[in-house]
Amino acid sequence: SAEEIYKMEFFPQPSERAVLEAQIASYPKLPPTLPNVRTFDESKLPFPCGVIFFYHIACTGGSSMNRWLGKEKDLNENVTYWTDWGRHDGVQERFIAGMDKQVKDIGPHSWRIVHVHGYSFFPNSSEPYLYRWREEVERQGCGFVVTTMLRDAIGHTISQTKGMINPNYTLDEFVTHLEPENYNKRGIFNTQIDYLVYNRGPRNEQGASKEEKVRRAMELLTRHFDVVLLSDYQRFTEIILKVTGWDGVRMRHTNAFTGELNYTEREMKKIKKLTEENGDVMFIDAVKHIYYGHLDYLFD
Repeated sequence: SAEEIYKMEFFPQPSERAVLEAQIASYPKLPPTLPNVRTFDESKLPFPCGVIFFYHIACTGGSSMNRWLGKEKDLNENVTYWTDWGRHDGVQERFIAGMDKQVKDIGPHSWRIVHVHGYSFFPNSSEPYLYRWREEVERQGCGFVVTTMLRDAIGHTISQTKGMINPNYTLDEFVTHLEPENYNKRGIFNTQIDYLVYNRGPRNEQGASKEEKVRRAMELLTRHFDVVLLSDYQRFTEIILKVTGWDGVRMRHTNAFTGELNYTEREMKKIKKLTEENGDVMFIDAVKHIYYGHLDYLFD
């Protein structure tokens, strides 16, 4: 039944949960600060082989990036592309099984592109797999490149509201899950911090504050993500081509919304307020500080 799938996927048996927690506990807990951000040794680039693990957050330009990666697969030899995502519960178990195969027996001069999207993988509760997959790939002398794209927090929420046009939701209905009293409700859409931490799985089951959510999101980024960018698609292509050694094509913008979104002053204030209260503005500020040095002038 749907309820059994939900329980199996999101709430593992105690013995399985103990194994997962023991795996995470065995790794060093480094604070999410600049010295602990993942970096490449450029003297060793390009990697001879590897996996590009693209974590696609909705409404960040990911469709253009995903299409570009597909074109790179077609243009370059020994490159494969794989994805497994959906719009309902029950995907993650299948995705993990498929990913376990993607990281094995890569072979020299081969690359595998993995597209991670809705319901594929829940980083907050399934973090140990990221450690395991990286270890398996790097054991073969290959690179495991985890990447995502982010954007302005308020603009992202506004962009998501195009989803309320069909069916015909009001703005209040569309963003109700962001009201503070609904902190653990799964909504029609996810903001960036929720998509990064929970994907489309259960949201904030422990009732974490926005500060705790931001700290957790930054932990996940600094521990596991090699390429974190803010609406910088040219830089994304440059980095991917550098780490892989691929020939490149130009990325074209796709999946653009061409309709109209009109809001009252009250609605705009509500979008801004709820996005801030959910932790998204603080999260993007933290990304700018850690990855883009927006506060470096304070230390000059």
